[in-house]
Amino acid sequence: MANVMSQARKVVEIARGVPKGLELGLRNYWYPVLQSEELVAGKPTAFKVLGEALTAWRDKAGHPQVVRDKCPHRGAKLSAGRVLEDTLQCAWHGLRFNGRGSCVMIPWEADDSKLLSEISVKSYPAGELGGYIWAYIGEPEKFPHPKLADCVPEELSKPEEFICFRMPTDVWQANWLQALESSDSYHAVMLHSDSQAVATKTWTGGRPQKVSVPIENRRMKIVKSSQGYRGVALGPDGAPIHHGHFLEGWKGERWTLPCLHTIPLRPVPNADPYASRLFQFPIDATRTQSVRFLAWRATTDAERASRKKLWDEVVYQRQIEVSSEDKAIIETLGDLAESRSEEYLLYPDHDILAIRRKMADAFLSQMDGTRPLPDKSALVYPV
Repeated sequence: MANVMSQARKVVEIARGVPKGLELGLRNYWYPVLQSEELVAGKPTAFKVLGEALTAWRDKAGHPQVVRDKCPHRGAKLSAGRVLEDTLQCAWHGLRFNGRGSCVMIPWEADDSKLLSEISVKSYPAGELGGYIWAYIGEPEKFPHPKLADCVPEELSKPEEFICFRMPTDVWQANWLQALESSDSYHAVMLHSDSQAVATKTWTGGRPQKVSVPIENRRMKIVKSSQGYRGVALGPDGAPIHHGHFLEGWKGERWTLPCLHTIPLRPVPNADPYASRLFQFPIDATRTQSVRFLAWRATTDAERASRKKLWDEVVYQRQIEVSSEDKAIIETLGDLAESRSEEYLLYPDHDILAIRRKMADAFLSQMDGTRPLPDKSALVYPV
């Protein structure tokens, strides 16, 4: 795949199947860069995504604004500045910029100075939805930004139909392409053999009972499903061990551009299923921002209370453990080029090859002037 792609597109690869530039992510998509409570009124917040140092603030109406975190005058960080009504003022010399990046005041110049039109800072479209601050990172003049609600999981726009719980944002010391592949569909029954597996018993409350089968007595069966390959844990008698994964009967995509992984889970045998939504995108070439939320269908107070009980007593701690295990194993891989050059893929890795091609193709398509976007069917609630 690597040689064919290089010859056809005449691009340089920095690792097997990775065109140069892809290590810093896919531009011209929406990303959940901050949780809403991280962006307080009256104060800029610095962050880095896709290799760019950026800063965000809320205007006087509370709407988020995002610009490059560098004053075009002398290069000071704008995140060290002040929020004044709708504008961000550089702390060093006092130039002010609005959310479009236009300079609206130079303190020693007249209000109608022509210099105002000659200096600006790069800005990006921003929005707020589902408890997150989103930024469209790219070139909106070349690839206009689509409506935010059309590009994110449907439950974020329907609070009357769903209840969502956000996990703390985490940073992984790995390239985003490596982190994205932590979600292959057969590692869980081994890596999460203790944190995820539970006894096949009716849950009535509290932490569920662990499986009594020790790891040395477990085997794995690989099953081909409509969503790709899936690993099923088996005990010595051949009976499946409950990990909560669906083999059939769910909708949408497992991996959706630019960096979303979706999986439905039934955490204990008799519980209502939830959707795990995980965004993993680059801070830079060696660090990944991991943003996860979980969603249940819930339209009544009773349903919301039931989901909250399951979250508090089972799912939150389970997600903390699972995420920590995924992070720890991915951080052992070394750099991207090293990990790709020394791997020996097996047949269940067919899905990993597919997602690698999908990300590379999306990156290369922008070089040809096109940008693939997820459609509604990819972002539906899966169960």
